[in-house]
Amino acid sequence: MNKFLSIFCLLLAFQLNAQDDFDYKQFTKVLCAPEFHGRGYVQGGDSIAAAYIARNYADMGIRPVSDNYYQSFSFNVNTFPSSCDVLFSGQNLIPGKDYLVAAASSGTCEKTPCRPKLFYSKFVTGEEFLEKISKRNIEGLGAKENDILIVKNLNYSLDSSRKISYLINQYAQFQPIIELVNKKFTWSVSPVVYGSIYLQIQSSSLVNQKDGAEISINIHNRFLNNHTARNVIGIIEARKKAKSTIMLTAHYDHLGRLGSETFFPGGNDNASGVAMMLSVAEKFKKKPLRNTNVLIVAFAGEEIGLLGSKYLSEHPVIPLDKMKFQLNMDIMGSGEKGITAVNGRIFKKEFKKLQKLNKKLTAVPAVKARGKSANSDHHHFTEKGIPGFFIYTMGYNQNYHDIYDTYEALSFSSFEGLSALFELFVRKL
Repeated sequence: MNKFLSIFCLLLAFQLNAQDDFDYKQFTKVLCAPEFHGRGYVQGGDSIAAAYIARNYADMGIRPVSDNYYQSFSFNVNTFPSSCDVLFSGQNLIPGKDYLVAAASSGTCEKTPCRPKLFYSKFVTGEEFLEKISKRNIEGLGAKENDILIVKNLNYSLDSSRKISYLINQYAQFQPIIELVNKKFTWSVSPVVYGSIYLQIQSSSLVNQKDGAEISINIHNRFLNNHTARNVIGIIEARKKAKSTIMLTAHYDHLGRLGSETFFPGGNDNASGVAMMLSVAEKFKKKPLRNTNVLIVAFAGEEIGLLGSKYLSEHPVIPLDKMKFQLNMDIMGSGEKGITAVNGRIFKKEFKKLQKLNKKLTAVPAVKARGKSANSDHHHFTEKGIPGFFIYTMGYNQNYHDIYDTYEALSFSSFEGLSALFELFVRKL
C-alpha cells in the first residue's frame, strides 16, 4: 500500500505543474526515484516508468499512433528481487559498493524464504587460474568440498584480465566462483542464467584474504521467462500533409535492483536522455513542422541488447521508407566537454550541419564524430537504411551502470543549449 501511495504522490506532484513548460529536472528526478526500482524488472519498475512517460506524452498533447501509447514485446531476463546478503569472515558486504552479483549468476535459492549457504575461501592468482583452466586441470587449483574459488584478477594487462574474466564466466556455469577486482564496478542485465554463483568483490573490501575464511552467501535470483516490456510511442503531426517522419528516441529502461535494498537509479543513463527527448518534443508540439511528422519513442529493453528498438524496426508503426532521420539521445546529463555523434562519420552532410549550428548557438564546446557502432537504439534503424545519429554528452560525470549514477550527480550543464540545438537541427533537416 505504501509503495503505491508513494508513486501516487510523485505523479501528483508532476500533475500540479503539468500546465507549465516541461520541467526536465523534476522529470529526471522522478525517474531516478526508488519507487521506480531502477526502471528494471523487479517490482514492475519498467512498467511504472512506461506509465509515467505515457502520462507526460498525454499532458503535452502528444497523441498515440494507435489506440494507446504502448508497443509490447517479450524477452527472458535474470533478476535478483529480494535477499542479497554476503558476509566474509563475519563482515557484512554492501551490494553495489563492495560486491556485485554477475548479471547471469544464479543464487542460493529461486524461491523465498532464502537461507544462507556457507562456503570457505580458496584464493588463487589470476595467472594460476588461467594456467590450470586452460589445461583443464581444475583439480590442480586445490579447491575442496564447500570451498569457493576466489580468483585475484588484479593488476594484469587488459588482455590478460579479459581472458581471466572470460574463463571465470565459463567456470561459473558449473561451479560457484568469486572474482576479486580493483576496478570500477559496471553492472548489466542478462537474458540467461548460469548454473552457479558468480560474484565480483572489490579487493579493498576484504581485510582477511586467507584460505579457509567463512563466506556466507544468501542470494535470491528469479529468472523471468517472456517478461513483457513496452516501448512508449507518440506522434506530433505536421501542420500540412506529411511527406516524411523524423524520430526522436531515447531508452528509458535501466538495470533495476540488486536485492531489495540496492537499486541503480540510471540518472545519466538514461533518465536524462528521455528528459531531453521530451524537452525537444515539447518545442515541436508548440510549433509543429510543416510537412514532417515527429515520432516520439521511449524504448524499453535497451540494456539487455537493444531489444525495444529491434522490435520497432521489425514492427514499425510508420513505414520505414517514410523515415527521414532518427535522433537518438542517451547520456544527456553533462556536456562540459561537448557531445559525440555516433554515425557522424557516415552521414557527413548532416554532421556538418550539426557542427555549423552549434557554432551559431555555442550549445557545447565541441561536437565530435564517430563511425558506426551498435551501442544504442539507432543501430537497427541504421542497418535498415535510415539515417540517424546517436548523440551522447561528454563531461566530468563518469558514473555508468553503477549505484552512483544518481540524479544528484547530474550537472545538466549543457542541457538547455542542447535542447535548442537539437530542435534547430531537426528543423533544418
